[in-house]
Amino acid sequence: MPYNKPQKSPSNDVMFRVAATVWSNHLVCRVRRCRRECRCLGRMNRFGMPLCAGNMKIADLTDMLDFFGDTAKLATPDLLAAELAMATTDEEREMIAFRRRVFLYYHQELAKAGLEEPLGAPFVEG
Repeated sequence: MPYNKPQKSPSNDVMFRVAATVWSNHLVCRVRRCRRECRCLGRMNRFGMPLCAGNMKIADLTDMLDFFGDTAKLATPDLLAAELAMATTDEEREMIAFRRRVFLYYHQELAKAGLEEPLGAPFVEG
C-alpha cells in the first residue's frame, strides 16, 4: 500500500499562527521576521506548526490551545454579554474583551486567506 502524505490544512495553519501570536512573546522569538512584524510567521518543516508553538513545552501548548478554544464562547454579542454579566472583577472583564478581539482577529485572518466569509450578523454588532 503506497504512503499518502497527509495534507496540511490551511485553516489549521491560520489557527496556529493566530494562537501563537496571541500567546507568545515575540520579542524572544528566534525568527527575525516574526519579531519585526509582531506575528508568528516561522514554520517547522515537519509538522507545519509555527516555530513558537513547536518550541513550547506540552503543558504550555495545551494551555495555549485551551485559551484559544475558550474564545469560541464569545462568538456572538449575546454570548459576550452573558460572559461579561458573570464576570466579577475588572481583570475578568478585560480578559473577556481580549478574547473577543482574538476571536474577531482569527476570523479576519481566515477571510484574508480566503477560507471563510467575513463575519456579519449575528457575530459582529451592526
